[in-house]
Amino acid sequence: MSEHDDASAAETSLRKAVEQLSGDRPGDGSKAAQEAVQALSDGSEQAWTPEQETQIRAMVEQIRKLRDLNRSGGGWWRRRREWRARERLVDMMEAGGPELLNEAELRHWKSHAMVELLLEFAGSAMKQDDVVKVLARREAVNAVTYEDYQQARKTLAEEKAAAG
Repeated sequence: MSEHDDASAAETSLRKAVEQLSGDRPGDGSKAAQEAVQALSDGSEQAWTPEQETQIRAMVEQIRKLRDLNRSGGGWWRRRREWRARERLVDMMEAGGPELLNEAELRHWKSHAMVELLLEFAGSAMKQDDVVKVLARREAVNAVTYEDYQQARKTLAEEKAAAG
């Protein structure tokens, strides 16, 4: 299948999702939206072995736990749990390597970005333009690489240091 065929399939899927979600045609709009999102993804992600995928998922969960424990307050027990969670993450990184940790950190960020995106539109009925906007922003989030993520973090840190 050529790039043109892929693009037209993605466009067809997207149009179908928008029509069904906006109520112009009957059918399951959520299924059509999932098909559109799958058609829009370019599949350029690195292929990880099942063992590496398991390690990455465990690291993502550990990063989530660590960030949850890293909020203010909570006293001695929370600090102790945070310290143990940090040690487990370091152990996982040593076992899997920095490449897997980078992938886990990127996946954690992408998942957080997607939740924020969906929450933005969760409180109201989505219009046709909103669906297109969500799909475009989802595609942009999925296109981010670890290098892009690190560069953005570095830029934000520099801006914060300059302002404060």
